[in-house]
Amino acid sequence: MEKTISKYTLFEYLAGRANPLERQLVEEWIVQKENAEAFHRWLLEYETKSPQFIPDQDAALENLLRRVDSTMEYEGEWRKEEGEERAPSWFGRRSNRFWLVAASVTALVSCGWWFREPLQYKSYQTAYGQTTDVYLEDGSRVALNSNSKLKVPRLGFWGEVREVALEGEAEFSVSHTIDHKRFVVKTSKAFQVEVLGTTFSVFARPRGTKVALKSGSVRIDYSQNNQRREVMMEPGDLAFLDHEGAVQLERKQDIKTFAPWTEQRYVFNGTPMKEIIAMIEENFGQKVSLSDSNIAQRSITGNFKTKNAEELLKTISEVLDLRVEQNGASILLTNN
Repeated sequence: MEKTISKYTLFEYLAGRANPLERQLVEEWIVQKENAEAFHRWLLEYETKSPQFIPDQDAALENLLRRVDSTMEYEGEWRKEEGEERAPSWFGRRSNRFWLVAASVTALVSCGWWFREPLQYKSYQTAYGQTTDVYLEDGSRVALNSNSKLKVPRLGFWGEVREVALEGEAEFSVSHTIDHKRFVVKTSKAFQVEVLGTTFSVFARPRGTKVALKSGSVRIDYSQNNQRREVMMEPGDLAFLDHEGAVQLERKQDIKTFAPWTEQRYVFNGTPMKEIIAMIEENFGQKVSLSDSNIAQRSITGNFKTKNAEELLKTISEVLDLRVEQNGASILLTNN
C-alpha cells in the first residue's frame, strides 16, 4: 500500500521530535522518487522557518541510516509483543524492508540524486529555440538563452556569496544587496565572474567562453597554468578566453551587440559563416554543413530579427547568394 505523510509529520521528523512510528513512515516515504518534489518543497519551507539549521550532508546521511536501523529494532520489539507465531512473517517483512531501504539509499547516494545535486540546487534548462527569464530570490533576473542550463541553490543564498552555475548563455541583471553580498557566476572550476550589482552576459559553450559587460563592474577569476589570475572589466568591455587559456579584453564595444538574442535578434559584424553555423547548432540544434570550404570563410554584417533557424538561414542565404537544401534533419548550404 502506498505510504503518504503530512507536512507536519516531516517537520517533526526534521526537528528530531517524531516518535518511532512517525520516523518509520517518513523514512519509507522519502526513499520513493515520486515524493522528491514534495520533499524539496517542504524542506525549503522548514529551512525558511528554521534558519539556524546548517545542512551537513554527511551527518544527514549517517543520521538517516541510524534512524532506519533504530526503526527496524523498534518494529521488531513491537511485533514480538503481538505473538511469537508471527515471527516468520515479521522477519520476512523486516528483511525485505531493510534491503529495500538499504538498496534505495545506496542507489540515491551513489548517483548523487538525493543528497547532492537535486537537494542542493534547482536547475532551469531551456530547449533548442527556447529562451526564458529566471527571477532569483534576491531580485536578480537571468535571461537564459536556448540550450542553456542555470543552477541556483535550492534553499536560497546562504553565506557570504550568491553563487550560481551556468552552462550555455545568459544575461544577468544583478541586484545589489544591503549587506554587499557578492554574486558569482561559475562556468567551470577554472573560470568565474564576480559582481556586486550590474548587467552582463556570459557565453560558456564548448567552443569558447565570453563575458560582455553592459553596466557596473565585474571581476573575472580564472586559472592559467595552475596560477590564479583576475581581470577587471568596465562597461563596454568584451572578454574572452584565448587558446592559451588567458583572458583577452576588447575595450569600448557596442553594448547593443551584447546578448541581442534577448530580443530575438542576431547581430553580426564581419562574422564568418563557420561561427554562424556553430551558433545555429548551439541555439536551435540544427546541423548545418557547407558544400564548399570557402563558404566557411565568407562573412556577414547585419542586424537580423528572427524567431527560428529557418528564418535566419533564409536571410543569410539571400545576403550571401547561397542555396539552402534540406534533407530531413540535415541542412546543406551551397553556392548558387
